[in-house]
Amino acid sequence: MRLTRVLSLLAAILTAATLVAPAAVADPPFRLPNYVTDDLGILTHNQLTEVQQAVDALYRDRHIRLWVVYVRSFSPQTSMGWTQATRQASDLGDFDAILAVAVLDRSYYFQVPSDAVGGAAAEVDALRRDKIEPALHNDHWADAAIAAADGLTTVGTGSSNRSWLKPLLIVLAVIVLAISALLLWSYRRSRKRHEAQLAAAKRVDPTNAKALAAVPLDVLDELSRSIVVDVDNAVRTSTNELALAAEEFNHQQTDRFKRAVENAKSTLQQAFNVRLVLDDEYFETPEDRRNLLTRVVVAAARANRELDAQTKSFHELRDLVINAPDRLDSLTQKLVDISARIDPAKAKLTQLHGEFAETALVSVARNADAAKERLDFADHSISRARELVARPATGGQSELVDCVRAAEAALQQAGSILDAVDSAASDIRRAVATLPAAIDDTQQGINEAVAQLTQGGLSNAEELTKGRDAAVAAVAAAQANGSADPLGAFTQLTQADAELDRLLAGVTQERATAERLSRSFDKALFTAESRVRSVTDYIDTRRGSVGPEARTRLSEAARQLEAAQAKQKTNITEAIAHANGASRLAAQAQQLANDDVEWTQQRYMNNNAGQRDPVETAAMVGGIILRALANGASSPRYRSGGGSTSSSGGGSTSSSGGGGWTSSTYGGSSGSSGGGMLGGGGRF
Repeated sequence: MRLTRVLSLLAAILTAATLVAPAAVADPPFRLPNYVTDDLGILTHNQLTEVQQAVDALYRDRHIRLWVVYVRSFSPQTSMGWTQATRQASDLGDFDAILAVAVLDRSYYFQVPSDAVGGAAAEVDALRRDKIEPALHNDHWADAAIAAADGLTTVGTGSSNRSWLKPLLIVLAVIVLAISALLLWSYRRSRKRHEAQLAAAKRVDPTNAKALAAVPLDVLDELSRSIVVDVDNAVRTSTNELALAAEEFNHQQTDRFKRAVENAKSTLQQAFNVRLVLDDEYFETPEDRRNLLTRVVVAAARANRELDAQTKSFHELRDLVINAPDRLDSLTQKLVDISARIDPAKAKLTQLHGEFAETALVSVARNADAAKERLDFADHSISRARELVARPATGGQSELVDCVRAAEAALQQAGSILDAVDSAASDIRRAVATLPAAIDDTQQGINEAVAQLTQGGLSNAEELTKGRDAAVAAVAAAQANGSADPLGAFTQLTQADAELDRLLAGVTQERATAERLSRSFDKALFTAESRVRSVTDYIDTRRGSVGPEARTRLSEAARQLEAAQAKQKTNITEAIAHANGASRLAAQAQQLANDDVEWTQQRYMNNNAGQRDPVETAAMVGGIILRALANGASSPRYRSGGGSTSSSGGGSTSSSGGGGWTSSTYGGSSGSSGGGMLGGGGRF
């Protein structure tokens, strides 16, 4: 009995301790005694002094009072609810900001009257997000309060937005220095640029008017001046050379050169006339002057090009006459060398006729006789040329040129004809040796083509069928006629095999591409199906708080998924695009649904003075009960009535009149006398 009473007493004590402990940790809202309240003692003496100095400096500079308070916990209230209640208990006004920090909860709330900072909501949010919250996150308690005080000295004054002024002044100073430097060397730079442009213009085709349109006007003017001088010099030189040509060659040999010189003279005179107009007259528009300059350049360039072509031909003509004796000796030696190859060629052809059918030798059967005919003609031309060289230069130079060139052409053809006999022998024997392997290789290609056609699904099936049939015919011809005409059979076989290889290479690439696309589609389809299924389940179980935007994107994602599945067989590229589109839309729907759920939960808590029933909240979010909607916690995406807007998660808040709703950021906002509250809070 005594033991039973002791145990009962201990149980009662433990139960009482359990019930009392949370209350001992929590700090209810209270009237703030000082600007800095630290009953927990988390600030050192020096830190407390620094925070107080920052708060005093803020009041001295802007007459804004910042109240800083550190407590253990805001529970059971929210950070916003606790801060609002403390603000009311402390009689804080329109120029009193408050920073409340719950150390054990790792929660905070920063609230600033809108009138105190001129409604600078974005700057207050930036101060809270970028300065205060990071300091709290790292347990720098004093730094968070100092950052709040220092930040409020500039919020709403515009000075925080003038950080660009100093860099701008530096940039302006650099620009002024740069302009000064440019003025010092601008002339030299301009001169070098003009020289470079002129050099570039000289590389442009001067006969192309469209290409000249890109040349600057001053450069085009200088180009026209230089080109008429160059062409004038060329015409004068060509006139002198024409006089020499008339003494050596007949009229037919010099007629083209004479016409080119006369055309160049006529064109050049027109160019000089235009240049006279350009130098003496005033033009109202630069375009008029450009048109005339272009005419000068194009005309002079075309005349110069024709002169160059004829001059080159004329020089070759004169060189041929001057060096005729040496050229004829060289041609005679070549005639002797090629003549020595006639008998061996005849003997080789006789041997080949004994080994192979006439069809295998049809292309070279008369080559020995044809080469002998070319040699006889060359011998006659050389003899006639020697007679002309021995005569005085009295107009027979053109016939001499014709004889030399005819002998050169005949000897070249004779050598090529005899080379064909030699190569025919080696080519036929090589074809005989390699024909069996070529047949086997072509047969392998035929077998592969049959396999690919049997498998089906090819875009070039008709072309591949033709290539296979041609290869089959080539193999049959090689097996039947290969011994009689191995070179012809080998040629037909290699051509058919090469075409078949080309077609099979295309098939291989097509198969590889199809397999790669199929793998890509499988991955894209799996991702899309998973995301659509996941978001569908999420919205089904939270339909009480998800708005139309998330549902709209989910519906479109499902449609894209169906399109991907439908086009898998007909157009896999489009099917992949539809699958990726479904994944992207499902991800957007998930984010929108998350935002709606978080907003609804926060709104529900705000409407219940920070009190949260987890069971009731879950039922409300899941659409099982509609209390939240009755309390005005409808999704922000389909609310009605007048009011202000906000972003979800740690943004700014503002209040407005009207019979609608009031948006809030994470942690909500509290009203006060004046124009509303800015700021927010949350966990750190």
